[in-house]
Amino acid sequence: MPTKVRLWRWRRNPLKRGLDVAEAWVVLAAGVLLAAGAPAVGAATAVGVENATLRESRDWHSTSAALTEDAPAKATLYSGSDNGRVRATVRWTASDGSPHTSSALVKPGLQSGARATIWLDEHGALRNPPTAPDAARAQGIVFGSYAATGTCLLVLGGRWAVQARLDRRRTAEWESEWAKVGPKWGHRTA
Repeated sequence: MPTKVRLWRWRRNPLKRGLDVAEAWVVLAAGVLLAAGAPAVGAATAVGVENATLRESRDWHSTSAALTEDAPAKATLYSGSDNGRVRATVRWTASDGSPHTSSALVKPGLQSGARATIWLDEHGALRNPPTAPDAARAQGIVFGSYAATGTCLLVLGGRWAVQARLDRRRTAEWESEWAKVGPKWGHRTA
């Protein structure tokens, strides 16, 4: 019954070549990057995206605006709806007293003249409602998962490329040795 040799890449062996040692280090590095690097990149990306999403709306403030037209009665898939809201034209007065008109997300079915809450950034530009903390966390998780998956694919692709290069060098060395030894085979000397 054959025995399984543990850590065979790291054992001393007179037949082990420098390419074999390089391959062992590449496998070890790829394993460490997959086990520790990908989760770390994913977690860092998730936290960064969540914080950036929440920080974006920190300086925004809400104000009241009047609808200048009736809002659509129902949000449709292609109407640019967001969380059941629809786009409608609204008018509001800025802090400096100047009137503004633009398209904003409002509740469906509001009549012309009805009041709606809109969000403005620190420069007075109209913004969509801020992202809820749960939605920001979900967005962070999605982007973190993408980052971790991308890191895994990058590490595995790099390992494959290095392995292919090592295999080409190994084959070239073998062909070189065979060119020296091959002609001597089959010839008997007296």
